[in-house]
Amino acid sequence: MFNVPKVLIFDLSAEYGQFRKFFTNMSPLSFSIPPRTVMTGIIGAIIGIDKKKNPELFPPGHSFVALRILSTINKTVITTNYIKTEQIKYFSRFKEHKPTVVEYVKNPRYRIYFYHTNKKIYECLKNNLINHRSFYTVNLGISSCLANFTFIGEFNTDLITANKATEIISILPVDAVKELISIENLRIQRTTMPVYMNNKREVKMYREYFFELDGEGLNAKVDYYIRIQEHRENIVGM
Repeated sequence: MFNVPKVLIFDLSAEYGQFRKFFTNMSPLSFSIPPRTVMTGIIGAIIGIDKKKNPELFPPGHSFVALRILSTINKTVITTNYIKTEQIKYFSRFKEHKPTVVEYVKNPRYRIYFYHTNKKIYECLKNNLINHRSFYTVNLGISSCLANFTFIGEFNTDLITANKATEIISILPVDAVKELISIENLRIQRTTMPVYMNNKREVKMYREYFFELDGEGLNAKVDYYIRIQEHRENIVGM
């Protein structure tokens, strides 16, 4: 775990999100939450990094990303017309349109916590968040899921070595959890998602996560966590 002295916090919201699961093809299913690769892609879009160069700029050893669920996870299925866009002539040829059943997350809201050891990346994101400015259009997963972002602020942090159960408000990597406490009446799910890929879009790292579908914090024993000083919130990075 590298030093995370402070974090930028911002919220993401949209009418729909679609985070395609890697094991589906013709009828895409969606993760309930954006993978780390999606969030670093959004950060790259805000500050203007070309998507062909973006992935390798956010390795886990130099960038910190944590995610909090702010609204109950609801999903819906919508038949979506995919249009062949290789040439303009295909736009009016309806036989080239392919109606596909697609699963979406409905009215998603997430909170992102971010730090980077590269000061240029960190400060560029900070300035664009403050001015509500993005270089590329921000979306939640796919281009049709347009998203908005709201800057919450920049906050100092403490690295806490845990010796007892603590409420963690972010999603939790399974390998960081020693024990989950008092999970009755909670709707907890477990999923595997990509963490890091190279510029050829080859996934180099996967990780499993626990999260609660209503956005409730999880009381857990972990080796260490990040505490947001001003908010007294506890988070663990993805």
